[in-house]
Amino acid sequence: MTSAKKKRVLFICSGNYYRSRLAEILFNHEAEIAGLPWVAESRGMFKADGLKGMSPYALSFLKDMKIELPAETPRNPVGIEVEDLIEANLCIGMCREEHQPMVEQKFMALAKKLHQAQRLRYWTIYDIPQRPGALIRLLGGAHKTPSQPAESSTNHVALAIRDLVRELAAAPQPFHNK
Repeated sequence: MTSAKKKRVLFICSGNYYRSRLAEILFNHEAEIAGLPWVAESRGMFKADGLKGMSPYALSFLKDMKIELPAETPRNPVGIEVEDLIEANLCIGMCREEHQPMVEQKFMALAKKLHQAQRLRYWTIYDIPQRPGALIRLLGGAHKTPSQPAESSTNHVALAIRDLVRELAAAPQPFHNK
């Protein structure tokens, strides 16, 4: 199935370096295996110019799972734009406590409409204790939300993705075009 006919899920986190990127790649892998007409993308709430590539924790997890990256060199993190939310059939913030206030503040009425249309939801997957330097400069050095070890976080993302793929496979048309 061509990507033009596929529905889109957008994973959102702070820097688009670890959780959302891992979710994107895992979802695309699992959706392809399941034959789902969905494709994932990911974005960060902040444009972190200092971040390059992808988290080594995510890369290590993907390597251990024998999942190939879509490109030889992982792309750099990408900041979220209004169009990303509008074009997605489903948007998932990786951590409600962390990302819901950010999404609601930045996208106000659009976030409310997406939530009412059941096209915006949040998980509870915390960031790792040690944020990359570029994110610390953007967000400050201290976490305002709980954190979890990298191994726990990557496994949590993988389990959430498997549940999402099962949910989408069980409901033939759960998310209608806008």
